[in-house]
Amino acid sequence: MKKNVFTIIFWGSLWGLAEATLGFILHLLAVALPGVPGFFMFPVAFYFMKKVYDATGKASSVFYISLVAASIKMADFLLPLADPIRIVNPALSIVLEGLAVGLVFYYCAGHRVSLAYVHTLLMGVLWRTLFLGHLFIISLYGLPAALVTDGIAYTLRFLLLESFVNSLLIYACLRLDRNKPVFSVKPAFSCGALATAIGAQLLL
Repeated sequence: MKKNVFTIIFWGSLWGLAEATLGFILHLLAVALPGVPGFFMFPVAFYFMKKVYDATGKASSVFYISLVAASIKMADFLLPLADPIRIVNPALSIVLEGLAVGLVFYYCAGHRVSLAYVHTLLMGVLWRTLFLGHLFIISLYGLPAALVTDGIAYTLRFLLLESFVNSLLIYACLRLDRNKPVFSVKPAFSCGALATAIGAQLLL
């Protein structure tokens, strides 16, 4: 991992920056258009996960950048009057996304198969299933978990519809991103990206 640390920090920071900026905008739009963040943010995250996998060749790097992105989200704890559940839940979803995609990449590499459409669908269903399990558990303790307490239609939209839309966008990304060159990441780029992402997270 040591030789890839700056690559991991760089792509994880870009993921965190996207969550802080694009994610912020999409959540504002979600007031009028429910589900919009769920349709687009996972494919955006996948783009960064695919980039780090291409650069390192290691499925574990995919999980590691999710830890970087989640840590950037956790920077909100530095703000006064921070709401823990509104910080922990999004950070956990980021980690679960990295876990799901990393496992699928690991499986495909181990079985020497290329990523197919079914794999892109599996990624979304897997991390969402794990996240719903988490929400179900915390709902038993009276913590907010709207995805499992606001009705089955809400749950199924999150699990099935959003995963389906994600899979289409991710598969399109895979088709368009073929044979793109992988560039080396300098330490200064990684540090700059990390500082920018943390700043954006705290400001937005």
